[in-house]
Amino acid sequence: MTEAKKTNYPITKPPTYVRIPSRWFRENAGIIIEEFDNKSTTALTYNNDSKARSSEVFLWDIWKLDLSDLQKTIIYKFKEIFIEENKKYRFDLDYSTINVQYTRYPAGGYYQWHSDDDFGVVHKRHQNVRKISITSPLNTGKFEGGDLQLQLNYQKELRTMRFEPGDAVVFPSFIQHQVTPVTKGIRYSLIAWVSGPAWR
Repeated sequence: MTEAKKTNYPITKPPTYVRIPSRWFRENAGIIIEEFDNKSTTALTYNNDSKARSSEVFLWDIWKLDLSDLQKTIIYKFKEIFIEENKKYRFDLDYSTINVQYTRYPAGGYYQWHSDDDFGVVHKRHQNVRKISITSPLNTGKFEGGDLQLQLNYQKELRTMRFEPGDAVVFPSFIQHQVTPVTKGIRYSLIAWVSGPAWR
């Protein structure tokens, strides 16, 4: 059987997002937090809007040579998800572009409405566009607030994601989303993106 033809234009048909339970992320959440928490630095936005987000991050790319075994394993786990879920989206992806971000939202931390595929900045800098995003909170149930909300197909009613430990949510990177302010505790999460050539 031949592979389904890839597309190079956004698809907005369902599924607009997919929820995936991951035993590996659930079982290794504590190890991930311990490994990366002290490496986090103040997060910036592409347009340097300091009011758009309040969090700390640690970022790495698939092509870096000095990755730890844990970083490599995390990339491999995300790559498996990207490949499987892209059977639904059929986007033109370059799996050598995967990058991962460990994110720490302290009490009061947030990220205002945004999409991950800012063409004006991302394409100019990297010559590609983020096409699929994944987010996976690492300590679900141990903080309050910090909700991931999606705005699906310009609907007025927002979709607030409810996570179980180990869950990951996959969605096209052009979907608007936000993380509401954390009201108690600290929210830890992993985020990953995969890119491809500019939409045509």
